[in-house]
Amino acid sequence: MLKAELIKKRIIAILVLGTVLVLAGWRYGTLQTNRYDSREAETALRSLLIISDQAPGTLDKLVVKWQGDWISNHEKPADVAAQIADQLNIPTVNKLVENGHTVYRSVRHSEDLRIRLNVMERQTGQWYVVVQLESNNAGRERLIQLHKLCAEQLKSMGIQAQWNTALQRSLQTKESKDQLLKLTEASLAENISMQAKERYTDATTVAISYKAPELPLMIQSGEHQVQMQMAVHEDREQQNTRITLGFPLITIEY
Repeated sequence: MLKAELIKKRIIAILVLGTVLVLAGWRYGTLQTNRYDSREAETALRSLLIISDQAPGTLDKLVVKWQGDWISNHEKPADVAAQIADQLNIPTVNKLVENGHTVYRSVRHSEDLRIRLNVMERQTGQWYVVVQLESNNAGRERLIQLHKLCAEQLKSMGIQAQWNTALQRSLQTKESKDQLLKLTEASLAENISMQAKERYTDATTVAISYKAPELPLMIQSGEHQVQMQMAVHEDREQQNTRITLGFPLITIEY
């Protein structure tokens, strides 16, 4: 039990590190992407989906996160949050207080698509906006259209937002996690050039960050520029294996 908890903590630590790196990249401009042009945003996301479809397994989860800073200039954050919610066709925002900071939040959850909006107070007059879109394979086209909408809307509202994406595929296989990783790398390498830069492994998970210059999203991670992260995780309770791809890093649970 103690070993299992330690492994879980290590996975969470890797996930948190990835999130921090991505946020740091947005903050200091090291994450490179077509920030606002909706057609470019759509093209970039579709290209990443085409690449990820080369990985084995069934697409169970697709997540796109838009997030960035917004400074209030005589505009009420409640009105901004309400406008975003209206454009995304999600419920009226609720005002909450978390850790002493005001948060405006709305969540819409259907069978094929989940949308989550948070407009969070950082300090007086400064806010952080997060729009998370999540779907399964059946809802991916609808998610792509909402992704385009976010690119247009957040720019028009003066929100300095960037995006990243992560995908999760599952399968039942007799291959070990290391064997499956190599097979998946070989499959992806048919479409892009990729070079492993950072590696993490434990009893059930192996995760690698890659330099893949052809991909549209990039972040500086230590001394390396990385465009993709992949993890293969053996779920012994469910008796299946999950392949998680993050562009540029994984920001969802393995």
